[in-house]
Amino acid sequence: MRMLFRVAVLLGALSPAVVLATPPGHDGLPPGLQKKVDRGESLPPGWQKKLDYHRGDHLDRELLDYGRVYDIDGRRQRVEIEDRVYTIIKDTREIVDILNGRS
Repeated sequence: MRMLFRVAVLLGALSPAVVLATPPGHDGLPPGLQKKVDRGESLPPGWQKKLDYHRGDHLDRELLDYGRVYDIDGRRQRVEIEDRVYTIIKDTREIVDILNGRS
């Protein structure tokens, strides 16, 4: 019986681990927050603070993972997060324009 247990533990330790979860923010906002946005509700205060940017500010790198990012040209990107659209310089993430509402 002990030998069978040892073999089972050894096989379990040697078999590769399978990871099925996708990393957070891989497809935009986390699922719960995306549902809120889809229903027209606002994001929690912590997320709203992250979105309080002005022209000339540099967009946090992590927000690029939570928004929808589109290349405008080789130099600029459009980032849609909640109900705002940011135009940023691709290399520096400097905000050059902010629109309220998606266009």
